[in-house]
Amino acid sequence: MQTPDFPSHEQARQSALDQAGLLDSSPEERFDRFTRMACKMFNVPIALVSLIDKNRQWFKSCQGLAVPETPRDISFCGHAILHSDLFIIEDTLHDDRFSDNPLVKEAPLIRFYAGAPLHSSDGYRLGTLCLIDRKPRAFSDEDQSLLRELADCVEREINLQAATEFYRDLKQSERRTRAAIDGTRVGTWEWNVQTGNTVFNERWAQICGYRLEELEPVTIQTWLNLAHPEDLPESERLLEAHFAGKIDEYDYRCRMRHKDGHWVWTHDRGRVFEWTSDGKPLKMYGTHADITEEMRNLELIQEQNTALGILNDLAMDPESNDEERIRKALRLGADYLNLPLAIISEITSDVYTILWFDAPAGSGLQQGLSFPLSDTYCSIMVEQNESLAISHMGGSPYRNRPCYDQFGLESYLAAPIQLHDRLFGTLNFSSPSERTGGFSDTEITFVRLLARWVGAVIERKISTQTLSKLVEQTPGMLYQFQLRPDGTSFFPFSSPGIQGIYGVTPEEAQEDAAPAFAKIHPDDLGTVSDSITASAEQLTLWQHQYRVKWHDGGWRWVEGHATPELLADRSIRWHGYITDIDDKKRTELALQESEQELRRLFELSPIGIALTDYRTASFVDFNDALLKPTGYTREELMVTPGGRLIPTENFEEIRNAAITALRETGRFGPIEQEIKRRNGSTYPALIQGVRIFAASGRPLVWTLIEDISERKKIERMKNEFISTVSHELRTPLTSIAGSLGLIAGGALGKLPEQIQRMVTIAARNSDQLKQLIDDLLDMEKLVSGKMTMRLRAQLVSPVIRDTIERLQTYAVDRGITVRFEDRHPECNAVIDHHRLEQALANLLSNAIKFSPECSEVIVATSMNGNHLRIQVSDQGPGIPEAFRPRIFQKFAQADSSDTRKDRGTGLGLAITREIMAQMHGSVGFESVEGQGATFWLETQPAL
Repeated sequence: MQTPDFPSHEQARQSALDQAGLLDSSPEERFDRFTRMACKMFNVPIALVSLIDKNRQWFKSCQGLAVPETPRDISFCGHAILHSDLFIIEDTLHDDRFSDNPLVKEAPLIRFYAGAPLHSSDGYRLGTLCLIDRKPRAFSDEDQSLLRELADCVEREINLQAATEFYRDLKQSERRTRAAIDGTRVGTWEWNVQTGNTVFNERWAQICGYRLEELEPVTIQTWLNLAHPEDLPESERLLEAHFAGKIDEYDYRCRMRHKDGHWVWTHDRGRVFEWTSDGKPLKMYGTHADITEEMRNLELIQEQNTALGILNDLAMDPESNDEERIRKALRLGADYLNLPLAIISEITSDVYTILWFDAPAGSGLQQGLSFPLSDTYCSIMVEQNESLAISHMGGSPYRNRPCYDQFGLESYLAAPIQLHDRLFGTLNFSSPSERTGGFSDTEITFVRLLARWVGAVIERKISTQTLSKLVEQTPGMLYQFQLRPDGTSFFPFSSPGIQGIYGVTPEEAQEDAAPAFAKIHPDDLGTVSDSITASAEQLTLWQHQYRVKWHDGGWRWVEGHATPELLADRSIRWHGYITDIDDKKRTELALQESEQELRRLFELSPIGIALTDYRTASFVDFNDALLKPTGYTREELMVTPGGRLIPTENFEEIRNAAITALRETGRFGPIEQEIKRRNGSTYPALIQGVRIFAASGRPLVWTLIEDISERKKIERMKNEFISTVSHELRTPLTSIAGSLGLIAGGALGKLPEQIQRMVTIAARNSDQLKQLIDDLLDMEKLVSGKMTMRLRAQLVSPVIRDTIERLQTYAVDRGITVRFEDRHPECNAVIDHHRLEQALANLLSNAIKFSPECSEVIVATSMNGNHLRIQVSDQGPGIPEAFRPRIFQKFAQADSSDTRKDRGTGLGLAITREIMAQMHGSVGFESVEGQGATFWLETQPAL
């Protein structure tokens, strides 16, 4: 703690404080008014007028403290008087000078201090007007300016008292000295009451702007001619009272006309020192002082006191209706400023709207009336971004503005209304008459402070309305719940949402909480009560999920959160909310059940599944299907990095490829890779994975590791079978088919009819078997990537025509007409001529096969976006709905019975799909069962 130093002029300062006569004096309303006002203006609990005595600080006015003084060595104000600037500590705990001060550590627990020094008329700092708060806070430049203005008002009260005491001393001096010495700043006069003759000194004449010789001959009439007519009756009354012995001396402040025409305030004092023998006043002596400046200061102080009184009355007004308070403020402001028109406006974009006003009848103003902002006087204020005072519009630089022509107001005083540092509107006072003498600084400050008060009222009004709307719209209920020491409970406040949660009104719950508790599910009531008890005993956050009876008779899940507060009577009051979480809770329960099911699937899956860390590749979890083929125990594999399951020579390549894919697409694979067992042997697996994020944000990877040893075994068997078909069956079958063809064709002569029929059947079946073998070999080449594709840009139409011509005989034999609609004859595509012909032949042969006799098959070209489409449309039976999902699968046939009319291998469409995929194209179909089908091929046009 740092003890405050003494000012360098401490002795003179202490003398000035003693002469002020304020120490240990009784409380005075003129000072208390300012400390009350300071508490309200700055929203602080403590405000003081503090005077720094020799070893104490004594409070002339005190709001918020019960003690009249504290020691000077621990005072904040002792520091504040060391300089004339404001002394501000925004947080005492962060200031080494005060962090361990008893006034900080103990009552009144000062955390914030702002003090404005109070000066005597001689410039000595006697004390401060200070603000104290029990919590830290910021203190803006505007706040500092306002505190300084209030402190100036307190200074004037201190110095006004000193001036009054000076005048009293002067009266005593006047009794000792019967005449003033010529050459002083005070005029003197002598008056023969009986003859009227007077004697003035030169200073007396100078006060009124004359030389004494200009006024001669000088009589009492000279004074009467210069005195203000309104002041003469009171002057005469005071003289008569003095002459009658009712008052000791004549003492009057009056106005005298200056030679230039204006009025000068003078202070006349006098006393009868000579009387006639019959007791009548004879000679009277006195002084005549120019007090114009003093009267101006007094008028200013009075003006300021009046303004501050109005602001204080508004701040202390208990009226709860904001509308009435605002209208009262307009009325009081208009009376104080003597301006008949008072308006509070709102500015929205470029529109000026009247919200409240006070004006004489017939003014034409009405609430809600709007004008373009540019047509109003306030547009000038908005441009300047500060208060605006115009005393004579016709003589101002703004006389050419449209507002002057439209409204004709001569005097105008306005201040901005700010809400959250944003211009909301204006407070303005105006009159069609010119303002003689202009507007004083006090009047401008008054309007600025009044605008700030209006802004606070509007802000509170808007906040209240907003809060009410938010409370009404908030899902669930906001509430206060109170538990009395006797165990009874109630809801001091609850939003309308309580009806949706508990089915009771806020009014019903305000008396007793029992009806609400009656709606809680019997199985949950005990845990709810226990949780409330635990929160009350430990004063910890209450949070609970439970079920309540719904209006439809069912039960719904709700969740409550509330913070407890211990009250003075040992009651506990919770502040919180309850909301409906039924959908969320049921989803959560379903999710838990789903997670359990997924866990069972995870554990029972025949495919190995692992959850690994994305960054380190270490295992988080894995199932038995992964563990079993590796030969590791669960404990061994859990501490084994996943990378050790990959042979060393392939690990880096696979790891980098997987990380790149995961980073770019979020998944990798499937890839075939050998997995290394514990004993060093390997087995083939198909690996693929996807990146996920845990609730904590940790990146993880789900990986499927499928043991494909059996699949590889089957593939080897298939390859061996295909090799057998190719080398062992194809050659003899070709010979058999050729021989049967020759016999059936009559190469060996005419056969008996029965033998001819059997040979024909055998030839047809051998051809079909040969086609099956060819298709199998083609399919194998396509799937394995061994079929060579010679892709180049070429015209598509010739390929289509060649295909149609090749199948023309087949179509004629079946009585089918094939028509080609070539809509894009010049279109080139990147294709393999032979393979596109093979794919189109499969579609066209199917269309011919399934078309009814004497019908038409249409082959057409069209553009689908940037792809060339080749369509083959028939009038056959269409594609059955049940067959469509597997139409492009190997050996798939809509009718696989032995009795079907048209036989095939079931590989044609599968081969077509593989051909188009390897040419970067596609195949598809559209069909309505019973109304034919349209199959199409799509290729990419050449650029």
